[in-house]
Amino acid sequence: MPLSCRLPTTLAIACLALGFGGKARATDVAVCTDVGNFTIELFDEQAPLHAANFLEYVDRGFYNGTVFHRVIEGFVVQGGGVTRTFRSKTTLPPVANEADNGLTNDRGTLSAARTSDPDSATSQFYVNLENNANLNRRGGDAGYSVFGRVREGMPVVDNIAALPTGPAGPFSSDVTNPLVAVTSMVRVVPDRYANLTGEDKLAALRADIDNAVAAEDNAAAAMHFNEYRAVCGELGPEMLLTETEVLAAVGRTAAAHESVTEYLRVANNTSEEYFRAMSLARELEAAVTDGSAEAMALQRLAELTAECELPSAPTIPNATSTTMDAMVEAQEAVQDYIEASTEALECLEELAEDDDLSDEDQALAILAYNYEVANQESLAAQWNTQRELFLALQE
Repeated sequence: MPLSCRLPTTLAIACLALGFGGKARATDVAVCTDVGNFTIELFDEQAPLHAANFLEYVDRGFYNGTVFHRVIEGFVVQGGGVTRTFRSKTTLPPVANEADNGLTNDRGTLSAARTSDPDSATSQFYVNLENNANLNRRGGDAGYSVFGRVREGMPVVDNIAALPTGPAGPFSSDVTNPLVAVTSMVRVVPDRYANLTGEDKLAALRADIDNAVAAEDNAAAAMHFNEYRAVCGELGPEMLLTETEVLAAVGRTAAAHESVTEYLRVANNTSEEYFRAMSLARELEAAVTDGSAEAMALQRLAELTAECELPSAPTIPNATSTTMDAMVEAQEAVQDYIEASTEALECLEELAEDDDLSDEDQALAILAYNYEVANQESLAAQWNTQRELFLALQE
């Protein structure tokens, strides 16, 4: 393919306008509980909607403090929606069923709990204790969506399953005694202190948090809090309140609200900090409520446009430090992207013109269309700029 083949800087497409959140890339998730810890590996390729949905709850700190409220030995360990006081947590909109992804409910897999409606899954999940073929998609049965597996620590899940169970709160059975709660659930991050173990590692991470807070570097402090939670470090009241303030400062309002809620549960309710935290909790709750409509719209947008398969834009090389082979490869990637993007735009146009959609969904489709047009034009402009510079440097 000749390098002189110029891509258009402007695409002849009628603009119809939105921010479209890119797919969350799945990763390992550390699950810390009252009785031990395990690690989840998500299947983002096979179950992109459920993996992204699960990570959204993880990043919000939603699962911290939730209990395993349905535990049936030889069947499943289920949690993800009920607090220690048996309060049902408010969830994001449900996601569409993905049980036709070829994955089966085998021992150790992570699946989405739901009602009789196949597309009703929200935050709750379960771990299969055995190969539960009856939960797979088959015949007229929609099945339950598998979206991950326990990669490490399955004995911890088995230990939870072995606890005595009975009625508690609103549940007539299957609640463990004692209750088992998630103390932390965060994405696994690179271990900067792989040479340290136990309390030495936790002490090093606490020092990193303290230093970042002292330097008023909230972004670094937030990162270190994630590292600390990923190795299941315990957060007492003082650390929880500090985490709340750090997360609020970096705009992670939902996660900050979860942290301050846990602080109010465990802290001395006569302290001066407690009353300050109560005020902060009210502010954060109002902010979370105000932002819920936007979050719901973004999730609905991802579900609505999933079938259109919006492509990821390739990286454009820097002309001053690249090679001819790299430029040719980049041009092929750009052209492939333009072709895939144009197909996605045709799909979005059909979606926007679907009279069966609600006015709100049509508006979302139009916004997604407009955003993809802007992506095409931006990429074409970047490519042409670097291409012209590269050719000039060859003279």
